[in-house]
Amino acid sequence: CSGVAKCITGIVTRVIDGDTIKVDGQSIRFALSSAPELNEINGPESRVFIENLCPVGSKVTVDEDDMQTDGSYGRIIGVIYCNGVNLNEELVDSEFGVISSKFCNMSEFADSIWARNNGCRF
Repeated sequence: CSGVAKCITGIVTRVIDGDTIKVDGQSIRFALSSAPELNEINGPESRVFIENLCPVGSKVTVDEDDMQTDGSYGRIIGVIYCNGVNLNEELVDSEFGVISSKFCNMSEFADSIWARNNGCRF
């Protein structure tokens, strides 16, 4: 993990949707990455995409975003690493997610190659 915010290692206990999972019961929201809601086009597919990359029971590491430690609706905001991949990056590189560019100026991860390649520009 980078920065000074939390670095969490745990087990995926639930995939809520394409950009939120639970790790040891704690909700984690993908930093900078956004998927459609479950009732929207590609919403269910985005959840299945994440479930396939990181099924319930998988071990993950969450790097909490240093610039968003207040969270969002009780969720920790961070980058999730699972089975050797960055889930945030995989989501936006797929057809199932996009960069939430309105958060680029308030995320420690905005200067990451994957974030810049998908829309975070300064």
